[in-house]
Amino acid sequence: MADFDRILQRTGTNCYKWDSLVDRFGEDNGIIPMGVADMDFPCSEEILEALKRKIDDRAFGYDNDPLSGLRELIVERYNARGYDITADDIVIATGVVYAINNVINAFSKPGERIVLPVPYYTPFRSLIEKNGRVVLECPLVIRNDRYEMDLAAIEDQVDEETTMFIFCNPHNPTGRIYDDDELKQVADFCARHHLYIINDEIHADFTLNKPMRTIMNVDEYTRTHTFTFLSATKTFNMAGMKMSFGFIKDAGCREKYHKQAGMTGLESVNVFAPVAMKAAYEASSKWEEELIDYLRRNCQFACDFIHQHLPQITVYPNEGTYLLWLDMRRCAIEPDKLNERLLTEARVQLNDGTHYGRQFAGFQRMNCALPLSQLKEALERIEKLLNQ
Repeated sequence: MADFDRILQRTGTNCYKWDSLVDRFGEDNGIIPMGVADMDFPCSEEILEALKRKIDDRAFGYDNDPLSGLRELIVERYNARGYDITADDIVIATGVVYAINNVINAFSKPGERIVLPVPYYTPFRSLIEKNGRVVLECPLVIRNDRYEMDLAAIEDQVDEETTMFIFCNPHNPTGRIYDDDELKQVADFCARHHLYIINDEIHADFTLNKPMRTIMNVDEYTRTHTFTFLSATKTFNMAGMKMSFGFIKDAGCREKYHKQAGMTGLESVNVFAPVAMKAAYEASSKWEEELIDYLRRNCQFACDFIHQHLPQITVYPNEGTYLLWLDMRRCAIEPDKLNERLLTEARVQLNDGTHYGRQFAGFQRMNCALPLSQLKEALERIEKLLNQ
């Protein structure tokens, strides 16, 4: 059984999440980082052993076929979850964000608009704007104590210069897993306006409290106009391996994706990543099951603690991901100073809400993928600061 309660020493390993704080505050800063979305747990023993065997090769030249042995594992895993894919549908990339960047460049033109639900995962806006495209914000609004997409709010703003829709499910940062009727609404909207769907499902394995269905299978339009991207690196805590994969069912779209990717080396992953991913999907299912159970209990603990001790915070229970979206606008701290005071006084690092949309001052995103003892300590520190 995996020991997720064990404190993993990450400081001094050139880890961005921890060592960037050392650079700013010194070695013994005592800060608990709960911002960057990786997990403070070691990889499965099966992954570690597979990497050791690869090291025993003693030479790390070019891979003959990075997906050798992986295609079948990916097809088996995701078809068991209702994806209905073939090996030919699979593309690879060095990361989901880079794959999305590739699609934006291959399937849209500078000046065109891309629909982006708000709040959004921070790099999405950057990708759109740095590539000379224009963001069309689609608000997520609170209905029935949860975030829902308000497509009606932008219906009249979509024109022939609007060509794409970035969809994230489970949603980062709110933790929503969209219901079937919501997927259908997005699918109908995109079909009505002839939009390609860029579908980020990197958190798809973290279905904590409800099942998830992929938008790519809603209807024939989504099957031929959706680019779906996932990765084992998020699920098995190996983001530094830099490998992701995607499903593109339309052969013409797939060919265009490969042509654009060939200009950048996007599909040239390092020799260790496929080894680790194969060990993850082939031999780490028990570790994964135990992880999901641990994260489910951690997130519930955090929600219960906030409800009991911090009623001035509104927490939106996450259906997927290990992230919590906190509305802290009723706390007696100015919104623009909240994140810094949590960091310097409570010694807890969260992500400021304005990273996910300028209108979210006073919100914070919390990562609950850490040992329970550290999670409890962080929540108690926040309580002490807010109840002073």
